[in-house]
Amino acid sequence: MANSNLVSVMGRNEEKAKDFARRHNVPHWTSNADDILNNNKINAVYIATPPSSHLKYALQALEAGKHVYLEKPMALNADEAKQICHALKNSSSKLTMAHYRRNYPLL
Repeated sequence: MANSNLVSVMGRNEEKAKDFARRHNVPHWTSNADDILNNNKINAVYIATPPSSHLKYALQALEAGKHVYLEKPMALNADEAKQICHALKNSSSKLTMAHYRRNYPLL
């Protein structure tokens, strides 16, 4: 996107995160999400982790003042989704759901 830079990637597998960063010229990589969530130079995050951790990372990101691009499904159940919505209402951040097929033609 215009006026945006990918400055860090995180992966649970350190070698895969390092390799991705190298191949895509990303200046920083980590295997610890806190390194990204606590970095004041990062203002937005893409959460593409397994759905079981969406709630945790979305709440942490919103608490840290990050904008969130959250992969689907948003959460494991309605209660978790409501928790994310509540955190969003009490935040100045924005959250959007990822949907990579949004521009695909209808069949």
